[in-house]
Amino acid sequence: MAVFVKICGICSRSDLEQISAFQPDAVGFIQWPKSKRHVDPKRVGQWATPEGIQRVGVFVDPTEADLAHAAQHGRFDVLQVHRVSSGWTLDRDLFKGLEVWRALNPTELYFDESHFEYDRYLLDSYDPGTIGGTGQVCDWEKAKMLIQSLKTSVLLAGGLTLGNVAEAIEHVRPWGIDVSSGVEIEPGAKDIAKVEAFIKACRTT
Repeated sequence: MAVFVKICGICSRSDLEQISAFQPDAVGFIQWPKSKRHVDPKRVGQWATPEGIQRVGVFVDPTEADLAHAAQHGRFDVLQVHRVSSGWTLDRDLFKGLEVWRALNPTELYFDESHFEYDRYLLDSYDPGTIGGTGQVCDWEKAKMLIQSLKTSVLLAGGLTLGNVAEAIEHVRPWGIDVSSGVEIEPGAKDIAKVEAFIKACRTT
């Protein structure tokens, strides 16, 4: 089965349009104001994506009000949450039709006691000062073990580049791949040639 590919940290209409032409499975928009890649949901909502490409809003410890506002204006299909407490929950009735993904580093997932049913997990490296886009490689060994033991689909993120993504897919066997800094010129600006090559590498592995 083909690996699901998400290109995250998109900050401009131009990047989105060019990246969408390569048909990734999902595109991500950071909704955390402290991020260098933050983009307002009202701005995102003005940008179109072709049918079949999921729009993912990426949040840090959000409230339901935060999510409702962003989902409405950004026209998101997926809510990806980082650094929520183990008791965090969400009223599914308020967000019908939307998927909810939880991002964790592999060690955190061992101790996740949440009773909320997430649609996917995303395994990433951890940096106390930011979320995603760190360029730090996730612990592939722990990720591999978790993926083998979980019923829920898992995306692998963290320090992925054109140079290591084929190895990561071969070794870890994730359901999906998530990349941000590995295909950038600088935070907030994508290297379109790298994006195209990265997607091709994922789909030919």
